[in-house]
Amino acid sequence: AICAAGGKYSRLCSALPHLTPQERLCIYSLALHLRLFGDGHYRSGTFQNDLAKNLRNVALPATGVPLSVFCSCRPLALLFAWLLLPLAALVAAVRRPSSGGGSLGGAFASSLLSDWSWFHYWRLNCVLASYHALATSDPGYGLEDKQLFLAACERQGVAASPSLSDRAIVVKHRNEEGGLGLHTFRNAAHGGDWILQPALSNAPSIAKLLPPVAPLSTLRLVTASRASLHQRPAEASSLDEGGVEVLSACFRAGRAGASTDHSCVMFDVDVATGDIRRGTTSAHWYQLGLARARRCPLFSEGHTVEVHPDCGAPVCGEVIPDMASIASLVREAHRKLMPGVPLVGWDVAITAEAGVCLLEANLSCNFFRASFDERVYFAFAEALLGRLEGKAGRC
Repeated sequence: AICAAGGKYSRLCSALPHLTPQERLCIYSLALHLRLFGDGHYRSGTFQNDLAKNLRNVALPATGVPLSVFCSCRPLALLFAWLLLPLAALVAAVRRPSSGGGSLGGAFASSLLSDWSWFHYWRLNCVLASYHALATSDPGYGLEDKQLFLAACERQGVAASPSLSDRAIVVKHRNEEGGLGLHTFRNAAHGGDWILQPALSNAPSIAKLLPPVAPLSTLRLVTASRASLHQRPAEASSLDEGGVEVLSACFRAGRAGASTDHSCVMFDVDVATGDIRRGTTSAHWYQLGLARARRCPLFSEGHTVEVHPDCGAPVCGEVIPDMASIASLVREAHRKLMPGVPLVGWDVAITAEAGVCLLEANLSCNFFRASFDERVYFAFAEALLGRLEGKAGRC
């Protein structure tokens, strides 16, 4: 009731002191999704539009129904939040009752509030970014635009993927005639809609982990900026790298024949050493339609993959080269480009042509199932809500 009435997070903490920060954030995140539903959004017009775009290919496992269906109007969003989501948690509790210590009630409470999947973390990151952008109008959110991001990297001397300076390029099919098969792409750097870039390939240290026809396979590092907790975060651009912390890293090993590494196995990476740990997937969350839903597992097996499934190349136990420099690059980028944005997911490529470079920044970011210190993460989320809602510090 506190959340539905637009109450602050601190009131929820006072009303439910027996809950853990994770459990309180689960409740408040869901309430914020409903509260912000019709509000403006930094990249999609409204928060509702952003939900619909990002959830159109995501379904609760074994349902086959895209979650964007429940974003079409507020009544459906309410139905999902207050009825269907608890029902899904109950089904999960029945299928895996041990998660609550043996009792169905305990399993249900755990499934609903504390057994978080990658989806919970992603949605909390998304709603925190939306809430923060709406409250602060921080200019860093403008760099979600990929062209503005590349231009900012060039100005600040941050290593990013190279792009072409041509005003436009023409692409022709080799066997079409009469003007058919011809396409012109105007460069975004000159007022067009397209970023024109040379294709990059995996460096040998990465290619050896992949099948021969794998896409460019990147690292995803997530950073948190303490400057976002300040009233004047722009002044924190002079902070040393200690103001930005790398929370997590994963290696997305692209699948054979895929055009991008969105089709991948996600291997956890030790931020400090670059050691690659076991991998997993979230493919069971992307099975749309009844036919696929019937074959879809309800739960992930967790991090069990040690070799690339398409070629048998060992991945677990290998090392990402010069991980310290990669971590330094993303800390520098966050500090220089968008110190006031709380969380950023960086796509980092290790390439044969351009070395280590940033591809883009994702401000409503996904951890991609990498491990991280949840205590630090939840404390940061609470501190951010305190900053936005006028209460210093945590609950």
